[in-house]
Amino acid sequence: MANETVDKYSGEVGDQVSKRLSRTMSAVPCGLPVMPPHWIFTANVWTYEIVGKYQVFTVIDNDNEVIPEPYFGYKGQKYVREDSGVYDPIKTDEEGYYLKWGDNIPIYFRFSGYAATVVGPGIKGVGDRVGGNVEQSIGYEGLLSEYEGLS
Repeated sequence: MANETVDKYSGEVGDQVSKRLSRTMSAVPCGLPVMPPHWIFTANVWTYEIVGKYQVFTVIDNDNEVIPEPYFGYKGQKYVREDSGVYDPIKTDEEGYYLKWGDNIPIYFRFSGYAATVVGPGIKGVGDRVGGNVEQSIGYEGLLSEYEGLS
């Protein structure tokens, strides 16, 4: 959140704010001692954002009594959502290709939230930083650009 605020400033003012924020954050521990003066445990809070997509999403209705099957009586209706075209099962064009109704695209999702935990004393606690304040998965930027390209 602090990084987003700093990004709003530009030029010399932005550099000064960024330097002061860096100095301040280096003095802040990665948690708060809950019962001073003895360090019994630490309470930490993180924000997270998740962006993703389902390559294939399948729903099966096994209680369906609409599709008859000779051996088992009826078979379940199946809906599959994946990146593909949707075609008419009967009608064709002049060249014999099935008529295209539209496109079926993968399901994308995005949400964010907060996570909190209590960590006991020790050498390395939960959520210790690896190379900075913000950590991202390998495919995060690519999925985020795909998600934002849909809207």
